[in-house]
Amino acid sequence: MFIAIATHHPHPDHVETFAAHMKRVVEATAEADGLVDFDCYRDEDTGALLGVSRWTSREAFEAALPLIGSCADLRQDEWTVADDELTLLTQV
Repeated sequence: MFIAIATHHPHPDHVETFAAHMKRVVEATAEADGLVDFDCYRDEDTGALLGVSRWTSREAFEAALPLIGSCADLRQDEWTVADDELTLLTQV
């Protein structure tokens, strides 16, 4: 199992817009080979938005990167207040 967590730091005025964008990314990735599940969450303490995806392997995740990035041109810089963070986890 391989997990990718993308942490986004939305501007308070753009939380809903950014969350809707994240859901479009999830939809664009829905048929990716090796995807177990992919969903969006909000950290209630920090306000961060997290895209959490589970994959059968790192290779499956990497092969799906074009799908994950397919909505990138729709994203606006003003939606965030800090750089995204990507956490990649391999099951032990």
